[in-house]
Amino acid sequence: MGNVKRWGVRSEAVLSASIVTTVSLQEQQFDSAGKDDWDDANCPPTRVTAPGRIVAIGDLHGDIIQTMRVLQLAGVMGEAVSGEGPKWIGGDTVLVQMGDILDRGDDEIGILRLLWHLGEAAKEQGGRVYVLNGNHETLNVSGDFRYVTPGAFRESSMVALGKADFGSPAISFTMQARARLALFSPGSPIARKLAMNPTVLVINDTVFAHGGILPWHVDYGLEKINMEVSRWMSGGDIPPEMTIYSPESVVWNRLYSREAQHEAEQGIACSVLCQTLKQIGAKRLVVGHTPQMRGCNSECEGKVWRVDVGMSSGVMNAPVQALEIVPRDGEGEDNVAVNVLAPNF
Repeated sequence: MGNVKRWGVRSEAVLSASIVTTVSLQEQQFDSAGKDDWDDANCPPTRVTAPGRIVAIGDLHGDIIQTMRVLQLAGVMGEAVSGEGPKWIGGDTVLVQMGDILDRGDDEIGILRLLWHLGEAAKEQGGRVYVLNGNHETLNVSGDFRYVTPGAFRESSMVALGKADFGSPAISFTMQARARLALFSPGSPIARKLAMNPTVLVINDTVFAHGGILPWHVDYGLEKINMEVSRWMSGGDIPPEMTIYSPESVVWNRLYSREAQHEAEQGIACSVLCQTLKQIGAKRLVVGHTPQMRGCNSECEGKVWRVDVGMSSGVMNAPVQALEIVPRDGEGEDNVAVNVLAPNF
């Protein structure tokens, strides 16, 4: 396991003071390419390079308090500036959020807007913010709202309609559900923003995917997976089932993230992973999706890192953690250090 770095985290009161109200909620934040003007140029990146520090954070599931905590822990977000929103203080750090911002919590759109805001600010300093699509993003774009909380339905209604109460509870719920469809269905405002996110991302020699990558995904084409998901979210054709719906798809796969597997099962998973990484030309895989009872951890001799710690109050309300990948000097097969960032209680 990598080094564990422990940092102090500000109190909830200080975090709350700089929350979503400081992030612009203007409709132009939803502007992006839609169905009529989608082409390959709109496809999210699959392979990028980063000269410096990379930080990965796991599933957020609608909990903006924990989101603010983990962003502070990662050293990328400072206090809000009046009228401008929270500051990016990460310099050229590349932040990767592993997907599953949606469902199980009330502040999904607030988190999306916060990350969009930080993403624009990061570019000015040479950094980047990448948000992956997870299975809960694909569920919502598919119209599957099983895991949406009442608070998130209200949030959607406030964004789409400017109100959440329409008299009787039955009418209010119907209107809130329609508002969510209007925001998340393929070709709709938020779906078009999600279409700009990769489903698979390779940065230097590290692969990031919400669930995991298998050899057949590489054969099928990582760029093709990104393109098909992006085109669908923008209002185009539905991707093949194996791309986003299958238990073995990139967003649903759990082969590498099961804890306490039998030795034989673990050996098979590690063998498949080694083959996959060899095909991609990478050294490690980072995944979210499956909450880890023991926090961020690695298996297969550091070839897979699991970073979903169940931090959302809608999951396990676990202490926030993040994964840091930093270049290091010297000769050797591996030219990076991988550290777990954890709060110092």
